Amino acid sequence: MKNFNKITVFILLVASIMLFASCGKKSGSPEVYLGGKVTEKGDKIIVEGESNLIEGSRVIGKVIVNEDEVLSDTTELVDKKGKFKMELDHHQYGDAEVIILFDFLQSYQEEEIVEHYGEGGEKLEGPYVYLDEHWDVDKVNKKAEVRLPLNADENETKHVFAEQEWGKKPKDYGETRVWFEVDEITEDGEYFYLKGRTNMLEGSNIRAWYSDRSSARDDTRVNPDGTFDFKIEYKYSEDPYFIIKYDPYNSQWETIREAYGYDGEKLVGNLVETSNGSQYLEATIEYEHE
Repeated sequence: MKNFNKITVFILLVASIMLFASCGKKSGSPEVYLGGKVTEKGDKIIVEGESNLIEGSRVIGKVIVNEDEVLSDTTELVDKKGKFKMELDHHQYGDAEVIILFDFLQSYQEEEIVEHYGEGGEKLEGPYVYLDEHWDVDKVNKKAEVRLPLNADENETKHVFAEQEWGKKPKDYGETRVWFEVDEITEDGEYFYLKGRTNMLEGSNIRAWYSDRSSARDDTRVNPDGTFDFKIEYKYSEDPYFIIKYDPYNSQWETIREAYGYDGEKLVGNLVETSNGSQYLEATIEYEHE
């Protein structure tokens, strides 16, 4: 009898853990899940999507080439099981990226969808959720998104979307004494690839140059965990270094400008520079060619 009770307790415990783990993905949960399979078939890309979105939610599918060029896009409605199917044009050559998006700016959502997830999607949560552009400090927009890179050097034609794994936010996340750290710099003869971290707020728009301001640059927004990535056109320099800059006037959302000052006046620390009555941040990252 004692063994029977132990087995019963164990089964109930396992069932509880499984229920707890799955509750975030149940239909209609604000902790959104986006996934499914992608198949490259001739001149088409087939997406068999899965989600926990409520029936009637509108999702957008895109094929992106050359970093931000939309080669093909489509929109579909989620069925009562949270599934959807998409057919997109195949890029045929080179690298590409498949994106599935659930948002309230690019997509028209019915009233019941807006009521459930909030105007602008502000109720959305979880690893698939990002801040979306917002120019009103009192109205924050969110989106759910999943991405799948399709690399030309891979022979696979069937793929599965993977959940983005974010790290822990820095302890001083959001403070006005800002820092930037670059953990990895690689290059392939065409581009430099920088991976780094900062304590700036998610969505902060930052810019990077290589060696001088006349060279190619890249802009990116800080990720939910404070990480960032830059892709900058490669060139050789006898004096190699990178510059990372935050400018309060460079397409910053209202919540970002409020946090750091509309003229950068709340910023402090050794990265602060001043120009024409405003403040900005600038960090120099040393680099040596391999």
